[in-house]
Amino acid sequence: MNERIQSLRELLFAGSHKAYRVPTLNATILDDATRNLPPQVRKALAFERMCELAPIYIQPGELIVGGKTVYRLPEYYTEKEIETGNPHIETEGFSNLFGFVYNLCQDTRGFGTPNSSIPAYYKYVPLGIGAMLEKAEAGLASDCDGRQRAFYQASQIALRAVQKSIRRYADLAREQEAACVDDARRAELSKLISVLSHIESGAPRDFYEALQLFYYFQYLVWMEGEYLIPPGRMDQYLYPYYKRDIQSGAYTNAQIFELLECAFIKLNYEIDRTHGEAGKFESDTGQSVTVGGIDPVTGEDASNELTLMILDTKLDLHLSDPRIHLRVHMSTPKAVWEKAAELTAAGMGFPLYDYDDNIIRALMNHGDYSVEDARDYAGSGCWEIVVPGKSINRNLGDIDCLRNLEWALNDGKNVLPVSPDAIGLVEGRWGLRTGSVESFDAFEDLIRAFKAQMKHNIDTIACNCNNSRFGPAPLYSVLMEDCLEKGLDIADGGARYYETDFQMSSLSNCADALYAIRRLVFDEKRYTLRQLRDILNANYEGHEALRQEIINKFPKFGNGVTEVDSIAYDIARYFSREVKKHRNSYEGPYRARISSALGYVSIARGLGASADGRKCSDFYGANLSPGLGAERSGPTGVILSCGKVPTEGLAGGSILDIKFSPAVLSTPELRDKFIALLKTYFRLGGLQAQVNVVDRATLLDAKAHPENYPDLLVRLWGFSSYFVSLPEDYQDQIIARTELGL
Repeated sequence: MNERIQSLRELLFAGSHKAYRVPTLNATILDDATRNLPPQVRKALAFERMCELAPIYIQPGELIVGGKTVYRLPEYYTEKEIETGNPHIETEGFSNLFGFVYNLCQDTRGFGTPNSSIPAYYKYVPLGIGAMLEKAEAGLASDCDGRQRAFYQASQIALRAVQKSIRRYADLAREQEAACVDDARRAELSKLISVLSHIESGAPRDFYEALQLFYYFQYLVWMEGEYLIPPGRMDQYLYPYYKRDIQSGAYTNAQIFELLECAFIKLNYEIDRTHGEAGKFESDTGQSVTVGGIDPVTGEDASNELTLMILDTKLDLHLSDPRIHLRVHMSTPKAVWEKAAELTAAGMGFPLYDYDDNIIRALMNHGDYSVEDARDYAGSGCWEIVVPGKSINRNLGDIDCLRNLEWALNDGKNVLPVSPDAIGLVEGRWGLRTGSVESFDAFEDLIRAFKAQMKHNIDTIACNCNNSRFGPAPLYSVLMEDCLEKGLDIADGGARYYETDFQMSSLSNCADALYAIRRLVFDEKRYTLRQLRDILNANYEGHEALRQEIINKFPKFGNGVTEVDSIAYDIARYFSREVKKHRNSYEGPYRARISSALGYVSIARGLGASADGRKCSDFYGANLSPGLGAERSGPTGVILSCGKVPTEGLAGGSILDIKFSPAVLSTPELRDKFIALLKTYFRLGGLQAQVNVVDRATLLDAKAHPENYPDLLVRLWGFSSYFVSLPEDYQDQIIARTELGL
């Protein structure tokens, strides 16, 4: 880490960029001339006003400039729209314990609904703003209908607003240059002015210009009101500039490395505003950089020097953002595997490993994707799998297995009390009436009730999701590949693919619980189902010996035990088939994924006790991983169980979390074993894996003495965050995860 990067890193932790933030501009674009304009044109005008008025800044030593400073667009909704409702108006929408649906626009933080979609940086960074404007102007001059005309008008306004913002920064750089007394910094500012002046209209000529234009698009999409927008396959679309500049001698490797680090530091500026006041989880920005993988046309390995350099920046910076997805396959070069394992060993939770062969297979099983687009997938948000520039991805459904089992045992009711005014309750139930437990004569009857609850859960959420639509997004839309060609905003179907992802959580704990029920009630007949259900609803009170027997003597998912693993297999297969039956409001696919997000704490707190030995409100296992403390056969047992889960229907992903102590990956030889373990898991069928490398003693000390660990990073659910900033519940859950050896 050189002196400049160390200084910029210190400014980041000091929060110096926050001094330029303002909550609102207290402005409106509404007047007699604008009130009757289409919503997307009004939003583009509001974005333009923001670009004209938002505070701007260039911090000492910065080479890449820009940054979000305003968190609310000037008012552009009419009073009638606000009063009567409009599909583009923000709303709380449908929300309860088993599903979350919102209409897109801006919430109180200034963010739109998370959609985890990646702009077509690979196309529009090389094209440049001037050429994009020409396309929009040509579209407007063509024989277009009303919607298309509104789109092209909004696109031109948004792109010219970007140009205005760039000019403002160029002017600020000139002011700083004129006042600067340091010759080296004056030269840097002069170069920056040249970069900004060119990319205002011209296509980037070198790596510096391409990187700066990317960052302008990236942060201004956030300023427009979008959220969880990832950079995509940076080692692919920036590589031609890198290669040309290195070959020509225009830049050295060290200079490009420094520019990358400057840009990556900027991507950390919003980590404190990702969940607002509702949940303090720093770094959930969704800014995933994907590297490695295969070429979409040839299918050959596409990793390059920039792949390794990006991994090295993460090693050097030790910052939470951007998160790194590494696409791997059996022909991934050894040097890439080794560098990735070195990064994993550093204990920041990077990279997340995505396995090309199985992910591409899962995408192609959906039938919506061309093989070239499936090969070009990138990691997005936390773990979402999308096609950059072509997919609009919404992650809106959460199916909790333990919740569905609780409903099956209680005729659709929750064990813990809920508010009688809660949205979605029918006759005091969120679940379906599937009968009393006395009517279940065989284990298969319970399974049928459980699946009926899951189907009802999926169908209900899908119905509500389909009542929710996107609001207009002029800049974001123009950065999606097909929108300019079609002349349609993403809200009007301009993108190529519209995906809605359902995640399923607590699979491992549910499989363990169903195994215990089958054994205790139907095989050994030690209890009736009603008796066991009542024990669970009483939180094992007076039956601690039974709970300890279940915890310590019953087999668990994560140990390669077929009797338990087959239950998990059956649940996952049923879930993916039911999800796949649905189409969303844009006629796009619903896709299944096994992940938990924050549910392993937040949803778990609302669950009664379960038959795997888990007590009321206790945590469950994160994502696909075994229940807490269930791994008794080491990492081999974990991958044997998780590798049996059918992934061919999980186009949304399936995430295995593993935790190792630092000593386990401390040498090249041990890291080779780790690589072999991952390769074996992927050969078994695994899709994705993410790793925490930290010891329990360090975490306990960090909890007790947070001042000593300001930059201790841990993998939380689909991102890495600073341990000392986490709510205590989440700290405790990470501490409770089992440390495995190799």
